[in-house]
Amino acid sequence: MSDMVQIKAGGLPAHLKGKTKTTNLFAAAVAVGGFPVISIKGKVFHIQRGDERQLVTKVGTDDEPAASLEVVILSVNPNKSKVYYDSGFVEGSVAKPTCYSNNGTAPATDAEEPQSKKCNVCPHNQWGSRITDSGAKGKLCGDSMRLCVSAAGMLNDPMLLRVPAATLKTLGLYGSQLSKRGVEPQYVVTKVGFDYNVAHPALTFKAVRFVEEEELALIEETHVEEGDLIDQITGVTEKPSLSVEPVGEATPKPTPTKAKAKKPKPAKKEVKEVKDDEVDEALDNLDFDD
Repeated sequence: MSDMVQIKAGGLPAHLKGKTKTTNLFAAAVAVGGFPVISIKGKVFHIQRGDERQLVTKVGTDDEPAASLEVVILSVNPNKSKVYYDSGFVEGSVAKPTCYSNNGTAPATDAEEPQSKKCNVCPHNQWGSRITDSGAKGKLCGDSMRLCVSAAGMLNDPMLLRVPAATLKTLGLYGSQLSKRGVEPQYVVTKVGFDYNVAHPALTFKAVRFVEEEELALIEETHVEEGDLIDQITGVTEKPSLSVEPVGEATPKPTPTKAKAKKPKPAKKEVKEVKDDEVDEALDNLDFDD
């Protein structure tokens, strides 16, 4: 333990008052991960930096949670990521997953206990391997997509935003509408919010404006100076990803079921339908030149 007997809170000598800062310059010594992570637990945005967790608040308030974030999507891993906990994820736990994959094809090289050589044949990746408390079917190995984003006002501060399985269709539609207009995600400011019509944390995406010329310069500079970090955030490299922020809801422990001779038919995922014209309307507000 450190010895702070002679350093008391509020006891600064006169000649040091006004010259000190409260930032812990040694925070990296106890940091859990190598990059910030945006948490969406409980439909509330937090930013996790190592062992420090900061609530994202509404402008002008100190404790009222923000309903949305305005970000620039700097990069994305085009593959689905997968995460598996052998005993189910426990809310609040900082334990590393038992197995995970950043390419959706095979376990990562630093996965603690790879469950299969290939993801497509892993029993935990099969539909019906997870049974929720309500009896719904799912997968024990959760799908997500890893986005590297920066807040619109802090473009040189890349962070990880995991998009959970329940939001992948919404994200795909948003990307499709941008693509139709020949616009890359990094050239617009995207408002990320929550879908309050569903119980689980599902995200919404809306383009609110094009980036300004000065912002574009910062984005390009960030890609050059933080390229390795961006790759680590998206998981396109084999560098260890120490972040353990869960994907969407906590994964319950599997409910034992009796083996059946007949293979059950895949059940439809409970994903809120997002109509194409809804996304169109959001993008049309930007006055794209069609």
